[in-house]
Amino acid sequence: MGFAALRPVLVGALLAADAGVVVALGVGRHRGWLPPFVGFGILLVGLMWLMGWSLKHRHDDDPEG
Repeated sequence: MGFAALRPVLVGALLAADAGVVVALGVGRHRGWLPPFVGFGILLVGLMWLMGWSLKHRHDDDPEG
């Protein structure tokens, strides 16, 4: 099993951690919550794109033939 097969698991862990931060910021709404919420939200969208890409390319390092 190569790195390409493991990549979705690693991206999924990052995605779960970032989603937890976004939820905590959205629910807590402490003073000054909006800028980090927007920043982590943008990161969340990027990680969702990366997860889709990594799922499509998880067999990139398989041997040919």
